[in-house]
Amino acid sequence: MTPTLAKRMRPILGTFVEIGAFMHDQKESVLNQVFNKIECIHNQMSFHDPNSALSILNKSPGKWIDLPNETLSVMRKAKQLSLDSDHLFNCTLGGYLVTKNILPNHFVHSFEPSGKASDIEIRTHQARLTAPVLISLDGIAKGYAVDLAIDIMKQHNIVAGWVNAGGDLKVFGDLTLPVSQRQKQASLQPLVQLNNQALASSEVHSQSNARFPGQIIDNTGLQPKPGVISVMAKDTWLADGLTKVLALQPESERYATAKRFNAKYLSSSASTNRTTL
Repeated sequence: MTPTLAKRMRPILGTFVEIGAFMHDQKESVLNQVFNKIECIHNQMSFHDPNSALSILNKSPGKWIDLPNETLSVMRKAKQLSLDSDHLFNCTLGGYLVTKNILPNHFVHSFEPSGKASDIEIRTHQARLTAPVLISLDGIAKGYAVDLAIDIMKQHNIVAGWVNAGGDLKVFGDLTLPVSQRQKQASLQPLVQLNNQALASSEVHSQSNARFPGQIIDNTGLQPKPGVISVMAKDTWLADGLTKVLALQPESERYATAKRFNAKYLSSSASTNRTTL
């Protein structure tokens, strides 16, 4: 029996999340489970939510805080990526982003503008910030949510499909998706044919606004050169994280850095601003 394609979209993770699934006789309630997992990740690791697990950790420097397994997993990945990238990836820059009014200030205590990987301690079910730094996991948490969503689809024997969360995209099964970048003048530029891989794109822009609320900055709070960084990797969280790493490097170093992580640097463009299927 030929599988049929079901597509659904919901606003989650501060963007629109689209799921495409080629299914035989699976109930579409499976897609609800996928969306629920994505929303769970969002609720745990949202910097904007003052009651999220991440916000509770940020409000409690020096204290061991019980955290969900998914949050701890993303923190471990973030810490390791920081070490492996010579600290170009840094999830402790939340203080800078708060002082720039890019992220909200939920905090009554004073905090540092930035920190380092060693400021984060993690054990089996808990984590602790050894300095008053603020962690932001938004990008790689979104990628991690996409990876978990794909895992759920596979567990329910969905034969092929994809999850696209605002530029963090993963495809699996006997399926190849053409991905393009939309130019500012509304034309489409072909980017890659995606098959059993993940893709993430991040834009470096000069100012935060309603359309692009986040910013990529270095460890001193400065922004790199404007452009769009696209990375293809096995896992979406890694692809997303590497877009931040490569954005802070000269163009001449990006291909080699991506290769070191078994990933592929695809493009840098000052004129593109969206990935589309």
